[in-house]
Amino acid sequence: MQNISDCSIRVKAIALAAGASAAGIAHASDLAEFRRYSEAVTMVPSGLSYLSRDPLKRKSIKKWHAGTRSVLVCAFRYWAPGRDYAAELAAAGDAAAFLTGSGRVAYQPELAAAPGAQLSRYALCRDYHLTVKEKLAAMLVEIQKEFPCGDSKIFCDTSPVMEKELGRLAGLGFRGKNTLLLSRELGSYFFLGGIALAMDLKPDAPSADSCGACELCVKACPTGALKNGKLDASLCVSYWTTQARMKIPAEIAEKTKGFAYGCDLCQEACPHNQAPGPTAPGFEQLK
Repeated sequence: MQNISDCSIRVKAIALAAGASAAGIAHASDLAEFRRYSEAVTMVPSGLSYLSRDPLKRKSIKKWHAGTRSVLVCAFRYWAPGRDYAAELAAAGDAAAFLTGSGRVAYQPELAAAPGAQLSRYALCRDYHLTVKEKLAAMLVEIQKEFPCGDSKIFCDTSPVMEKELGRLAGLGFRGKNTLLLSRELGSYFFLGGIALAMDLKPDAPSADSCGACELCVKACPTGALKNGKLDASLCVSYWTTQARMKIPAEIAEKTKGFAYGCDLCQEACPHNQAPGPTAPGFEQLK
């Protein structure tokens, strides 16, 4: 019988072979980060009200899936510095038509109809909810072939799971000043997803890294939505173009820098998104 250390190594190897760019293990327990979440969720705009539903479920992944003993957290890189954003944006064609064709909704149609409208890099690939869940489901099948973890469950974005904090605890990166999980190897252009596993595994060491004195992302935000490591969603261009159902305020619309769906400005400014990193197996499949 393999020890939990060997099992952890094998589970992560399965994840990487199935298309993850990075994989780590976190222990299933109460999250200290829940306190910050509880404070932040009281101030979110109406378009993010879903975050306040059943908030206690986010305190521990066990409250979402009771049988969880360990959490496999995976990063799926969707962009690398070598790719030509201008060329891929041009290839997408009309922004409004592209969004409709990819199953997305342009909540600010006047921005999408403007000449030169820009789309966030993540929107230039297939809907990540579908792609990532497919990869996670394939991972779980392979893991279940080797280990007794039948009552396990995948998650990606739509479940009441604190993915970024679990990713930090699993050693995948640290919380950047733009509030995203940031990896020195992968930058921040990656999706997160994982599997709540009904098996004991050895957790990875949490990331204790930080942005240090760098504040390039804070300075790059055109609306001042980033401050003291927090995001004011009511000022965020990405919130207004992908989540808000009401018309974007004029004072924010004039500062979008052309973005009609999402916004990459804080990520574009980050030095860790400039240095080329490894291209993971399955990376191009996210396009």
